[in-house]
Amino acid sequence: MNGRRILIVVAAVALLILVLPMTVAGEEETTNITIGVNEYVVLNNDIYIEVRDVGTVGISYAEVWFRSSQDAVGTTKNLYRGDVPAIYISGTGLKIEVTLDYIFSNAASFGITSSKALYVTDRKAGKVETEPVTVPKLIIKRTIDPNEAEIGQTVKVTLTIKNTGNGTATDITLAEGTIAKTYKDGCPSTIDDIAAGATERIEYDLKIGDDVQPGTREMPASVLNYKGETGVSDSTESQSSVLEIIAGEVLLPELTISTDPIDYVVTCGDEVPMVVTITNVGNATSEKVYVKGDLPHGVRLKGGELEPIYESIKPDKSEEYEVTLVANEEGEHVVEMNVMWADEEATAVFEFRAEKSGLEKYYVYIIAAIPILLILLWIIKRRREYSY
Repeated sequence: MNGRRILIVVAAVALLILVLPMTVAGEEETTNITIGVNEYVVLNNDIYIEVRDVGTVGISYAEVWFRSSQDAVGTTKNLYRGDVPAIYISGTGLKIEVTLDYIFSNAASFGITSSKALYVTDRKAGKVETEPVTVPKLIIKRTIDPNEAEIGQTVKVTLTIKNTGNGTATDITLAEGTIAKTYKDGCPSTIDDIAAGATERIEYDLKIGDDVQPGTREMPASVLNYKGETGVSDSTESQSSVLEIIAGEVLLPELTISTDPIDYVVTCGDEVPMVVTITNVGNATSEKVYVKGDLPHGVRLKGGELEPIYESIKPDKSEEYEVTLVANEEGEHVVEMNVMWADEEATAVFEFRAEKSGLEKYYVYIIAAIPILLILLWIIKRRREYSY
């Protein structure tokens, strides 16, 4: 009875010994290895893993060359952080799955998984720099104030540059977009280094040329080219901007001239007052204003200055003066007054009618009646004499 129990126990132990290695062999093992650029490790005297390059700008990656003792050509793959594992099977059937964990300035760290136990049996290694890689990342924003301006006006352009990376940006150059027939004043072509987390603010003036046509204009993006501490180049750009160019107000003087009315009919020889008013109804000061008067035949100037000269007349301002005219001849009289400035002029007319006095109208009749009156008086006198 005891012999049978012993036999059962021995059989159970033997079965456990057979099953246990198979279970262990079926489990996956993960090994973490850091490999420098242009260096390699050998796993299980079979698989070579060599790092050819690493990238730290944008998405981190490592360029890896896999080969084995029976696969001298091998295969080259780019591994990215967060990507699916890269799979390599050696000529002997050893399978590994490789994941990129970290990127350093001259090295990469991997997680390597296999169903078999993995051992580093050889390696070519130097000094691995495992300091975190410092990479600058610039963001640029551009504003125009105001974004609606008249022809000939100057607007303010502001560039706000922020370094959101963890390294200093150096060798920064600015390629600033422009609009045809506009002119930049104070816009730099190079910018000082910007440390990690720092913000740089740049302002310059943009003058809109006098020969620009009104309308909507698009200002191309501002482009920044820069380098990091490792010498790797990068670039970034802003959004394009829109500037609305509107026609500016034209500043010009505009003069009017007027004369105050009087009674339409006057008597020849009487004084005729004429009040002249010159008004600037434009939006700019008029320089050197001349007044010219044209008196018709039979009308003369008795008092005042008919043709004054003014050095300037401001907008919404007036100049007024008075002259005295005399008409020596009866009839319709038209006085023409002109105001002249720059290459422009305006005209007003002053009209009146001159007539003779009542005595003058009947002068002929009176002269003709005098002899008749004298004869009548003589007849009356003679009759009285005969009556006595």
